[in-house]
Amino acid sequence: MMTTQLTKKPIEVPERDTAVLRKDVPESTRLRLWAKAAGRCVLCAAYLLDATDWSWHSIPNGQIAHIVGAGSGAESPRGYSTLTADERAFEENLILLCYSCHKRIDDKAYRDQYTVEFLTAKKLLHEKRVREVTDFATLRPTSVVTVSAAIRGTRAPVSLPQVAEALRRDGYTGMGEDTRNGAFTIHLSGNDGDGWAWDAHRTEIDRFAARIAEAVAAGDVESLSIFALAPIPSLVYLGSKLDDKTETRLFARKRTDEVTAWAWTDGGDDALVFDTVIPTGDSTEVTVLVELSAPVKEERLPDHLRTLPRVTITPRDQPPRPDLTGNRAALESFALAWRDALARIENELPSARVLHLVAAVPAPAAITMGRHRMRAAQPTIVVYQLANDAYEAAMEVSE
Repeated sequence: MMTTQLTKKPIEVPERDTAVLRKDVPESTRLRLWAKAAGRCVLCAAYLLDATDWSWHSIPNGQIAHIVGAGSGAESPRGYSTLTADERAFEENLILLCYSCHKRIDDKAYRDQYTVEFLTAKKLLHEKRVREVTDFATLRPTSVVTVSAAIRGTRAPVSLPQVAEALRRDGYTGMGEDTRNGAFTIHLSGNDGDGWAWDAHRTEIDRFAARIAEAVAAGDVESLSIFALAPIPSLVYLGSKLDDKTETRLFARKRTDEVTAWAWTDGGDDALVFDTVIPTGDSTEVTVLVELSAPVKEERLPDHLRTLPRVTITPRDQPPRPDLTGNRAALESFALAWRDALARIENELPSARVLHLVAAVPAPAAITMGRHRMRAAQPTIVVYQLANDAYEAAMEVSE
């Protein structure tokens, strides 16, 4: 019998595919990403909830994007990495974006700009800020007061995002729009050159003061945070209407459009000192010059103010400048100097019944001057406003 030897054909073993392939993101990870980003795009802060589709239903429109690409193919954005497929689907490698930002970071034209390091840093910063601003256990509620008026013909509204950032940095949060204890908005009409405007400002401030007094008496307001851009006379009058027994925080606006425009500058010179010069005499009227942000020019004073005894408050060893009281410590130093000046006027000018106040000061200092006058005990204050290159009497604080 003849036998035939069969030759077996070798089995072909395919090469192992080492490419990283996309892994699905678990639903639990998606929920964590949405929560930690507060439903906003990490890059542009667009709100990703409550979008509307063609059927008029409210739907979320955010997208989960990969920082290191989901796969390692040549077309995968930022795909080259030692991360495994599973690791690429971890929360640390994912970021919540809107459609436009997702499209942009993956566009070949922009991949060099949106690096792994850049996207990771933006994700961590966004999530950190979300944790801070939603930490209501450490952000005390406060009633926000915004005051706006035309200054030299231009109205400067108070930006609410800037207010929110200033409060956050100080450890506070606004109480919302409740008319009883939330946001109080004061719009002072007219221009500071209109004679009728001062009466209108007084009426509006009095109305606000009555509302605040009612809310404080009812226990609805425990803290006030004031953001004001208005002429100095109106701010002094506003300060005179604030209850000195209610916690009140004043904020100053810097000359910038950044979100931190109303946030106080950290640090500063805690030892800011002011020189107060007070004459002696028995005059019933006294001129008071306060020079913080700029000098008061002699030629702009009305003739009758030049002949009166003159009290001056100026910074020691430095010229007046707009940012002189740019931090809370400096403002408090001025408040102490102002209270001391009023007390000394009582002692050294006992006949004084009217103080003619000409002040070049920032808004918080103007409010401070009105707030620290003792009602019914210290002289009436007539506050002057610069108009047509001369100071004119504008508002009276006498109650």
